[in-house]
Amino acid sequence: MLTALLLLSVLGEPSLPPPGPVIVAIHVVRHDVFDLSDPETSSWPYRTANALHTLSRERFIRSLLLFKEGDPWDPALAAESERLLRATGFLNPVHIYAKPVAEGVEVYVETRDQWTLELSINYGRMGHRQKAGVSISEQNFLGWGKTVFLDARSDPERDSITAGYSDPLFLGSRWRLSAAHREASDGTADEFSLAYPFYSLATPKAGGIFYRRESLVEYLWASGKKTVSGDTLRRSLLVWGGLRLPGDGEVTRRLTAGFFAERAAFSRWSFRTGAFYPEPEDRELVGFQVGFESQSSRWEVVQGFRGWIRQEDVPLGPNYSLTLGFSLPFLGGDRTRLPYQASFFKAGMGAGWYRWLSLGSEGRLEQGGIADAVTRVEAGVAQVGERGFRVRGAVELGHRLGLDRQLTLGANTGLRGWDPDTFDGTSRAVVNAEWRRRLTGEVLHLAVLGLVVFADAGKTWGARVGPDTDGWRADAGVGLLAEVTRAAILRVVRLEVAYPDRGKGPVVLVTGVSLF
Repeated sequence: MLTALLLLSVLGEPSLPPPGPVIVAIHVVRHDVFDLSDPETSSWPYRTANALHTLSRERFIRSLLLFKEGDPWDPALAAESERLLRATGFLNPVHIYAKPVAEGVEVYVETRDQWTLELSINYGRMGHRQKAGVSISEQNFLGWGKTVFLDARSDPERDSITAGYSDPLFLGSRWRLSAAHREASDGTADEFSLAYPFYSLATPKAGGIFYRRESLVEYLWASGKKTVSGDTLRRSLLVWGGLRLPGDGEVTRRLTAGFFAERAAFSRWSFRTGAFYPEPEDRELVGFQVGFESQSSRWEVVQGFRGWIRQEDVPLGPNYSLTLGFSLPFLGGDRTRLPYQASFFKAGMGAGWYRWLSLGSEGRLEQGGIADAVTRVEAGVAQVGERGFRVRGAVELGHRLGLDRQLTLGANTGLRGWDPDTFDGTSRAVVNAEWRRRLTGEVLHLAVLGLVVFADAGKTWGARVGPDTDGWRADAGVGLLAEVTRAAILRVVRLEVAYPDRGKGPVVLVTGVSLF
């Protein structure tokens, strides 16, 4: 495997199209959160907001571009650079364009900053389940794109305080660093990553290290309540490297390889009533893995998919990947296991409609066949714009799931007329249909409001710790959507009221999590 990677590293690069005109200059035009030259946003609240905000530094923006002065102008690299800038979450909209001059072209990179400093009291509700917290975070620390945050929250599972830091350009390079630590009422968790990623489709090599450890109490749910609980210790380590394979430029293919170690240990699992519940099986996986992925360079920039104002980059694909691991006893694994992950995505855009198909599967091959496996199929269609319909259907099929896992159904998984985790299962299906319409322009230049009317249907089966849906369940409701137009932290706030076809109601949802 390592020999193959070395051979691939010396293979020739793919053939390139004829070069375009030379880039003689790059002009970065940065806009603050509010335009103070506009009379509508020139009063003291907007001036104060701009004064408190650190404008993204020109050097940071230039560091994310995939071209420089002296390079030939390539519209494809400009489009991908736009996607990288928007992917920061705090630069939107972004426009990159070229103007001809005598010696070639001058390139203009125009960006609009979003508000990134958040000091807030957070609240969310789904039926009878509520969560609250206080947080302070900055996604663009000192204008360099670094994130620092401190978050204290309370939810039905635990109280916790989490501190974290991430840097997409560590020490001024393309290396990415992230770290987080969480202290919770039932344990602790740590996460660390240092990677030189495939930051663009043309990146030839990548690699990194990832480590995570968590020691917490985990729960299984039924009827919206904690039903089973137990202590869980999980540790995972991955050291990996990868190479881009030769290709035609339209499709990027990559080969990855790495060493992994995973451990899951369980103790004191039981029903909350004190009744016996079988202990999940401990797992120790140590070995090597190899992966292959293919990504298409086909994307669409749309407005009106999740929100209405922001530019959104939606992939068209086809994109697919496959990773296969080999955990063997002589390497330290408890027994021979072959963990796998596979995914496929394809979408289309036409006549104002975005259509997508997503497939995914993960699990392990081991003695007795496939174990702890979940296969997911999702298909959907959404009308893009200020108004329109959207429909999504998803099925998740579990096979020999570990006793620490379940696939529940409720408001948190798309069946909005029931409390979260109402129905137990090891497989589930859900269908969501919506009609929505934008109602306003930018209210106070802070948000756009919209209306949504929806209906959901869902089913679970293979329940182990509580009741399943006993056939299909359905609900219908209405809601108010608010797209936050000037902040990077939150995109769309949903305030929805759903009425179930059976049982009590209504269920009220206040959340910033997008359903589609």
